[in-house]
Amino acid sequence: MRSNCAKAIGFATMITLAASQARADDKYTLALNWIPHSLHFGVYLAKERGWYHDAGIQLDIQRGYGSGDTVKRVGTGSADFGMADAASVALGRAHGIETKLVAMLMDRPADAIYFIESGTIKKPKDLEGRTMAAAAGETSLSLLPVFAKYAGVDASKIDIVTMASPNKIPSLVQKSVDTILTFTNEEPMVKNAGRVSNVTIGRFLFADFGVDYYSIGLIASDRLLATKPDAVKTFVGVTMRGYAESLAKPDEALDAFIKNNPESSRELMQQQWSTLRYNILTPDSVQHGLGYIGESKMAATLTLMRDFQNLKDDIKPRDIYTLDALPQVTVQP
Repeated sequence: MRSNCAKAIGFATMITLAASQARADDKYTLALNWIPHSLHFGVYLAKERGWYHDAGIQLDIQRGYGSGDTVKRVGTGSADFGMADAASVALGRAHGIETKLVAMLMDRPADAIYFIESGTIKKPKDLEGRTMAAAAGETSLSLLPVFAKYAGVDASKIDIVTMASPNKIPSLVQKSVDTILTFTNEEPMVKNAGRVSNVTIGRFLFADFGVDYYSIGLIASDRLLATKPDAVKTFVGVTMRGYAESLAKPDEALDAFIKNNPESSRELMQQQWSTLRYNILTPDSVQHGLGYIGESKMAATLTLMRDFQNLKDDIKPRDIYTLDALPQVTVQP
């Protein structure tokens, strides 16, 4: 079933799979940002359609352990490609790990704070004096001071409770904590847990309060970009074709994902993908093409990091992204 969010998707330029781009025995590893979920639909659909194979790529898809770990794996060569957020790429480069974003997937940030609506939290200011569950080191936690500044909240008055990610949603609906910090792709699970517990869940989106930055995209090492530019172009082209097809044919993308990850909940993955479309299909991706990365927004992303994560001033936008491997993939809302 075609969603109204993407009435037509096509390529402005076709991807040419020349023999010089990749040999039939070329093996590459893709490290995800986390366990396989709906954000990875495009990769699995392209794999299931045989597009990587047709392009001469044998792709090994490996689960991730957070963007920071993925950056290290790609930077050290233990993985050829990865999925990671812009902040982790920038912080990695500041520590000598040379990777670049080669395509953006989540053009709109997905950070959110969830709470039980029947409680006393009605506006962001009400977060003061409340407990908030968050995983140690997660990007949303690092950006909480940014949200607090824009939303008029004193972040020092929020009591952060550190816990493993799987424990956050149960803690919220059991009222062990007042709020949780997570990505919107977890929203279906949050709301499902709320329904089971007979509570209504509300949220504050960081993006609604002016927190706009680049989130998760495809990355490759500087070394691979320099030594195998055609292979990088081929991988990025096939992968973005997979995402374009996933937006146009979500049911087929879901089928491909579940076939490769049968332990996943079909219903949950479908709900997650519906939510993630909001983060992928944006005015920029419609105007400039799927995966587009703009220098001004990347500069704004780095400014946020300098203000709240002490990023070095010598890290520039073009240090952490390139458009050289990105084909023109047009999308229409």
